[in-house]
Amino acid sequence: MQKLTKKYALLLLKSALVSSVIYGFAVFQSLDKLVKNEVAQFHLVTKSIQDYKSTVYILGFLFEAQIAANKSTQVGYPLFDKGRVYLLNPGELLAHNERVVIMTAQKMFYSMPELALAKEYLLYYRSYEGMKILASHAFGGVNLDVTEVFSQKVCVESFKCSKYASQEDLDNRIVVSDIYRDNVTNKAVITISSPVYDGSRMVGDLNADVYLDKFPFLSNKQYVSRRTEAGREIIIEDRRYPFAHSAHSQRTDVDTGLTIVYKIPYSKIVVDSLWVYLAMVVVFLYVLIRLDELKVKKEKLKVAELAVKLDELTGLYNRAILRDSGVKYAVEKKGLAVIAIDGDRLKSINDNYGHHAGDEAIVYIAQCMRKCFRESDYLIRSGGDEFLALLPGCGLQTAERLAVKLSHIVRSKTFGLKESRLGISYGVAVVLDNESLSSAIKRADAALYQVKRNKSQPVNRVV
Repeated sequence: MQKLTKKYALLLLKSALVSSVIYGFAVFQSLDKLVKNEVAQFHLVTKSIQDYKSTVYILGFLFEAQIAANKSTQVGYPLFDKGRVYLLNPGELLAHNERVVIMTAQKMFYSMPELALAKEYLLYYRSYEGMKILASHAFGGVNLDVTEVFSQKVCVESFKCSKYASQEDLDNRIVVSDIYRDNVTNKAVITISSPVYDGSRMVGDLNADVYLDKFPFLSNKQYVSRRTEAGREIIIEDRRYPFAHSAHSQRTDVDTGLTIVYKIPYSKIVVDSLWVYLAMVVVFLYVLIRLDELKVKKEKLKVAELAVKLDELTGLYNRAILRDSGVKYAVEKKGLAVIAIDGDRLKSINDNYGHHAGDEAIVYIAQCMRKCFRESDYLIRSGGDEFLALLPGCGLQTAERLAVKLSHIVRSKTFGLKESRLGISYGVAVVLDNESLSSAIKRADAALYQVKRNKSQPVNRVV
C-alpha cells in the first residue's frame, strides 16, 4: 500500500511537471495557428480595401464619363432623396458638374441601393468647384463641418484627398489615406479617394470612408502612421498584452508607397489560455497513469519501428525506406541520383576468413559511405553486400564524382582483424522525367553488373 501511495504521489508530481512542459509546448505550437488565424483576418481587411479601391476607381471613371457626356447639356436640379448634400457656403446653388454627379448617383442608388444603405462605409463626392459634399447618407447622423473636409492641413496629414495627392497617386487614380479616428463618428476609418476630372481640370474626387469596426478583431487596436524611405507605413498593434513589442509582423502593400503592418503579440496566446494549464494538471494525472501502463508496449513499438527501416548490421536504411514519403518527394520535386554499390571479392573474404570477416567488410563499406555522402542522403543496404545511395538534388556528374571518391576511400585503408583491403564496383543513374525510382535503380544495377563483368574478364597479354 505504501509503495502504491508513493507511486501515485510521484505520478502527481510528474503530472504537474509534464503539464508545465506540455502547456509550454502547446503554447509554442499554437503560436503558428494564432498567427495564421490573425493573418487570415487581416487579409480580409486588406482584401476589403482592395475591393473598395476597385469600386471607387470604377465609379470615379463613371462620374467623369457622365460629366464629359453632359458637357453641353442643360441639367436641371435633380431630386437627391437617396443621399445628403453638405455645403460650405449655405444657400449656394449646385454647379453644372455637381448636378450631373447627383443625377448619376441618384440613378446608381436606385439600381444598387446597397451602395447608399451600407453602414460599414460612407460613399461621397467632394466637389472642389462649389465646395460641397454629396454623400450616400449622413455622416454619422450629425451635422458635418464641411470646412474640415476641404482643409488642406487635414488632407495632407492623413492623405485623404486627391487634390493634394502626389502625382504618382494621381497617375494611378487612387489615393489611400492613413487610418485615423473620424471626428464625427469617432470610428477608425481609412479613406480611399479617386480624382474626377472635367477635361484636364480636377473638379472633385470620389471617396469611400471604410469603417474598420466592421472587423471585430480590430477592436482595442492602436494605429500608428509613420513615414519611411520606402513610403508610408500604417502599424496596427495591440498594446494590452505584455511584451507587445515581441510580435509577428505581417506586411501587405495596399497601394503605391503604402504598407499596412499588422503586429500580433506572441504573449497573446499565453494570456488568453492560462486556464488551460489548470485543466491540464488534472487531465495529465490520469494520462501519466495510463502512460505508465503503456510504457513497456511503447518501447516494444519503438524497437519494431526501427527494425522496419534500419538494417541491423550496418545501421543504414533497408529497402523499406524506398516507400518513405521523403524519398518520393525527392524524386518528384528535387530530382534524384542513384548509385548502386557492390563490394568486390566479398565471397573470397567469406571463404578464406569466415562470415564474420565478411560482416566486417560490409560494416566497413557502410562506414565509408557515411564519410562520403551527406546526412540528407539515403544510404541503404539493399542486399548481402549490395548497397544503394540515393542523392536528392544531385546531378549525374556529381554522383559519378562521389562514386569515384567512395571507391578511393574504401581502398585507402585496411579493415578488420586481418587488415584486409577491399574494393567496390558501382553503377550510376539519374531518375529521368516521368521515370519511376525502381526503373532508375535497375539502370544503376545494370551499369554496376557491367562493371563487375568487365573486372572478371581476363586481360589478354601479348608475349
